[in-house]
Amino acid sequence: MKPFHLKQFSIAQDSCAMKVTLDACLFGALCDVKNSQRILDIGTGTGLLALMSAQGSTAKVDALELDEKACEQAQQNIINSQFSKRIQVIHQDIKQFSCAAPYDTIICNPPFFSDHLKGPNAKRNQARHNDQLSFYDLCISMSKHLSKDGKAWVLLPCHEMAAFKISAHAQQLYVSQGWQIKSKPDKAAHRYVFSLEHSELNGTHKDKAIDDMEKIIIQSNDSGEYSAQFKSLLADYYLKL
Repeated sequence: MKPFHLKQFSIAQDSCAMKVTLDACLFGALCDVKNSQRILDIGTGTGLLALMSAQGSTAKVDALELDEKACEQAQQNIINSQFSKRIQVIHQDIKQFSCAAPYDTIICNPPFFSDHLKGPNAKRNQARHNDQLSFYDLCISMSKHLSKDGKAWVLLPCHEMAAFKISAHAQQLYVSQGWQIKSKPDKAAHRYVFSLEHSELNGTHKDKAIDDMEKIIIQSNDSGEYSAQFKSLLADYYLKL
């Protein structure tokens, strides 16, 4: 598979089970990292989100990855970039990870699926299914490593949101901001991008309502042309925008 080239870096992905996706690129563009000092990327995969976060900030980024081959590829992608001095790739399970100080920003494109049929590719199953990192374990880790006034950013399929919220609330994490992602104007939303904060900050112990989330439409028509909204968000990253 050919590398995925962006304006300021390239992503080799032949050794990773999960390849670069349009949804992940949009997620990286939506994460507000510009004022971040310390960022934790949980499950970095190819290193895409760590590199987008480094491009969008002056922060130090710790990119955590469980799979050895993906970790090696992320490391190489980062070494080959102009952001290598600010990104550290760590081969470790988030459940065993410890850090010297909390992070003001956490980003995670987690294993999505619960109780779904698996395919024959074990590595792809690990990346897509949450057997090894349940939503509950992920929320424990985010709460543990997030500074008291920090934000954790997550990308999820819409049908997994209710289950995720149960685990987040158990750790006193609540949705503070979010978007509904639609592929086309006439399609239902298929992904949510949202941020979580510790509950003591907002005092209300309530999530931002899904109906109040702004909708982002990727393609404006059936020709496959990107919407003006999508082009604006990805203009600093996509080569052809």
